[in-house]
Amino acid sequence: MAKHIYLQKDNDELVSHCRCKSALITFPPQMDCPWCGCGWLFTCIHCRKAFTFARGVEIAETWEETARRDLVGRRGPEPSTEDVDRWVEAMEELLKDVRVGRQYVAFDGWMIDTADTEVRIKGWHARHELDFVPQVKALRDASVLRDILGNPRYWGERALERAG
Repeated sequence: MAKHIYLQKDNDELVSHCRCKSALITFPPQMDCPWCGCGWLFTCIHCRKAFTFARGVEIAETWEETARRDLVGRRGPEPSTEDVDRWVEAMEELLKDVRVGRQYVAFDGWMIDTADTEVRIKGWHARHELDFVPQVKALRDASVLRDILGNPRYWGERALERAG
């Protein structure tokens, strides 16, 4: 049987609205308002509710099966082969560094290992140079939720130039 490495909800710490027993992630639903949570929370493939921490796991299905599950759950009808192929290509890229047993957070289009000591990325929305993983620090310092993760000003001051 085909298998691949993926991310599944690890716990209910910080923010977790999902109560599913086995919550695989969806493709990141990030919009132009990442401070609302769409830029720093995972979404459950089943209930579509948010959670913060995920763990690398090996799942016994093909990438295409996972893609269909996510796309049907989001839109309803059976996705086209092209939609599935685009989803698989993008998700394989997003999860290429994920390792089984490691814990991760989502941050502006990146999967960040919670053991990392800094975050220096050009994300989907902004540039970030932090000497900590914000969701991890927020577990002991609630001001990180207000000042960074949920702060439109933080994200706006670091926003990337948009073509157009």
